[in-house]
Amino acid sequence: MHFLNGIAEVFLPIGYVMAAFLYAMDFRKCESISGNWKTRVLQSTITLHFLYIGMHTAEYGRCMVTTPFEIMSLIAFTLAVTYMIIELRTGERGTGPFIVILATLFELTSAVVMKMPSSGVPNEALSKMSIGVHVSLAVFGYAGFALSAMYGLMYLLMYRELKRGGTGSIYQNLPSLETLERMAVLSSLVGFVFLTVSMLIGGIWLPRVFENYSYLDPKLIATAVVWLLYAAMLFAHYFLHVDGKRIVRLSIGGFIFSVLSMTIVNAFLSQFHRFL
Repeated sequence: MHFLNGIAEVFLPIGYVMAAFLYAMDFRKCESISGNWKTRVLQSTITLHFLYIGMHTAEYGRCMVTTPFEIMSLIAFTLAVTYMIIELRTGERGTGPFIVILATLFELTSAVVMKMPSSGVPNEALSKMSIGVHVSLAVFGYAGFALSAMYGLMYLLMYRELKRGGTGSIYQNLPSLETLERMAVLSSLVGFVFLTVSMLIGGIWLPRVFENYSYLDPKLIATAVVWLLYAAMLFAHYFLHVDGKRIVRLSIGGFIFSVLSMTIVNAFLSQFHRFL
């Protein structure tokens, strides 16, 4: 099992890089290079990633949530899977290169700096179904926020180009500003729902699992701030009808804070939320 994990750890980053390259070539209208291979390569990489998660869990007897860099690998997987579902259902490929490149960056970062535990002894807390569901929902929530930030960045770049009167070729394959705003808001909404359910499950089950559980733990406070940021953004969009430019800026800011919460706070400040 360890040998197969080692092989997967080598080929996973290669697969993501190849997929990102092919999607970028397709975006630049180099169909002779990319063709249908981009989708096939991404699907194969997703399949390999799914198998790797299963093998990693089987070998170490715990979920891939011990370090922030393991979580980054899970986010890369959820981003790729979510995008692939969208592509297959809608045929929309204009945003593909950006999403796949983002997933690739997460996986590359995870592969470079991930520190595997020295012991394969399962963590008792992580073996509980409630904790697994809690963490999985949180990862899907953060993946939704990442997609929202990516759509928001596309919105701002296109807005800036149109304001200057430009019609660069890079924007010809992207959806309209209105569509990008809707995609950013929808992604935030999906992430918000997943994070809300994750927080509810955590609030019920974590006190039963961890003796040193505290509602004042820095990670819990940071997560609550993330939740409030996205709640404010969604409220501003649906009830205050704030313009799209401000909405997407809020989505990008919320995602940046989410990353800080997932890495710095979780690694250095949280007392029990590191699952070590």
